[in-house]
Amino acid sequence: MPRKSSRKKKKKPIRWPYFLLVASALLAIGVYVGYKKLNPTFYNINKRKYPITGIDVSKHTGRIDWEKVRQQQVHFAYIKATEGVNYLDPKYKVNYQGAKASGLKTGAYHFFRFNKPGKEQAANFLKHAVLEKDDLPPVIDVEDWGNKYHKKTPAQITQEIKEFINEVEEKTNRAVIIYTNESSYNSYIADHFDSSLIWICTFRKEPLLESDRWIFWQHSHDTRLEGVEGWVDWNTFNGNEEAWSYFAQQDL
Repeated sequence: MPRKSSRKKKKKPIRWPYFLLVASALLAIGVYVGYKKLNPTFYNINKRKYPITGIDVSKHTGRIDWEKVRQQQVHFAYIKATEGVNYLDPKYKVNYQGAKASGLKTGAYHFFRFNKPGKEQAANFLKHAVLEKDDLPPVIDVEDWGNKYHKKTPAQITQEIKEFINEVEEKTNRAVIIYTNESSYNSYIADHFDSSLIWICTFRKEPLLESDRWIFWQHSHDTRLEGVEGWVDWNTFNGNEEAWSYFAQQDL
């Protein structure tokens, strides 16, 4: 009589990694949708109060059809020009020229590196940025994101920001606007730049800063526009159409 095999049948392995991947994706979608529902002002700004809208872009935005952008209730565009002491955004010139040719009010911004001297960064910005008389004021982008590796104190960083602003304002006779988020504002900007206008990034209902302090409000990082390959940052001007016309015509 033949002996039965003592080996047991192997059970098919449960595909946990695939299951967990699907579950994680569904959870992420649920959280995202829930966030949108809890934060309706993320996109639904009071257009009667704030009718002027703009975007800011860099190489990461990809290809942009500026004529299509202008047709979607966009009034202005800030273009990333430089970063640190030697970086030029490879899309800066084509984006600046395209935005300008479409009729949008256009401006340039510099991403500030905490580990580099402010005056040298100003030299990089001044070398490459186009700052024509009818352009929007220059902007310095100050935020902890992208600035994790440095050994400077908040006071030292604030001083370097001052060096940048002083150099740009002296060379251009234009006031520099400071872009920042709430955390970085409290760390490096508050109580140090009382005469500077602020471009604040916050996802609150409205910025907590005094109304005469902030000039632009960035409230979205993931807006999609027809004619734009990637995401754009969505911004609102602090004022009505009359205030915008006055601001945009000033040689600040």
